[in-house]
Amino acid sequence: MKAYHFIIEYEDFEATICLIGEWSLYDLAESLIDAVGFDFDHCFEFRDNLSRRTQSKERYTLFADMGEEADDPGVKKTLLSSVFSVGKKMLFYFDYGDDWHFPVTCTAIEDSVAKRRSRQFISQNGTAPIQYPDYDEEE
Repeated sequence: MKAYHFIIEYEDFEATICLIGEWSLYDLAESLIDAVGFDFDHCFEFRDNLSRRTQSKERYTLFADMGEEADDPGVKKTLLSSVFSVGKKMLFYFDYGDDWHFPVTCTAIEDSVAKRRSRQFISQNGTAPIQYPDYDEEE
């Protein structure tokens, strides 16, 4: 089995996770959202162009799994091994209404002696973003 190490970033926040075994991009998204502390309650996609996402050559969307975007591969059956190599960066775009953009970098792919697939939260630094901030309403 392989162990895939990832860093997700947002402003001063950074979290490191490791997925051991073959997982899908959907599974990676779920792990990334757990690391950030958000609810996994919106559509998302991965794109290869971090600064100009609309000009991405690679795009993997949850909508494709729903049958809405036939030109793009989905995230549920696309495996980490077919997308990521060491040093590869992708933009994880979550919640199209609130526009959360998280750069994700594959920092290492190592052989693992593990017998089963697993997910590990390695570390967290900085202040995590707040998905649904409490806004004081003026009366």
